[in-house]
Amino acid sequence: MSFQIRPATEADIPEVHAINTHYVTNTVVTFLQNPAPLSSTFSKFRDFTDRGLPFLVAVDDAKSAGDTAQQQQTVIGYTYLSPFRGAMLSYGPTVELSLFVHKDHTSRGVGSVLLSALLEKIQGGKVKHLAREHAGDPDHEVRAPDGGVPIRNVIACMALDTVDGKEGGEGLRKWYEKRGFAERGRLKSVGYKKGRW
Repeated sequence: MSFQIRPATEADIPEVHAINTHYVTNTVVTFLQNPAPLSSTFSKFRDFTDRGLPFLVAVDDAKSAGDTAQQQQTVIGYTYLSPFRGAMLSYGPTVELSLFVHKDHTSRGVGSVLLSALLEKIQGGKVKHLAREHAGDPDHEVRAPDGGVPIRNVIACMALDTVDGKEGGEGLRKWYEKRGFAERGRLKSVGYKKGRW
């Protein structure tokens, strides 16, 4: 399968939203129980990119049905970094990773390439997080000085799907460990979805 990784644009957000909606509706890998409105997905995209954080998509180049000369790109996966406890400047160097692949394109290397591209973007302090406290309050908003803080920590929080997940849910954790992440702890029975903890 041929695909490329590039920065997401607003035109990609409806497809990003559709991928996320599948996981919200059909899985426990996200604890969101109801699909977000499309407007919320646009807001997240704008907030994270305004903070200088990367938001990438994997796109599969396919010919459009009506015109063989024109290329149409379809989003088959996405990843982004979001503020960890984003309301506090002290957490500015720490961000949280989100990564989802379209259900028809899993286990084909899309997630691995997306993750590698994202981590490469932030190596060596190349990306600075424009962290904020009291965001949106014109009288009290404070932004990180000097154009932001270099990202130091990337957290990948995950729900272990013991029913439908690979290797009883441990497959995803092992996937991250193979890519340099280290398990730092588990929060047991903190989320309840689809009739199970």
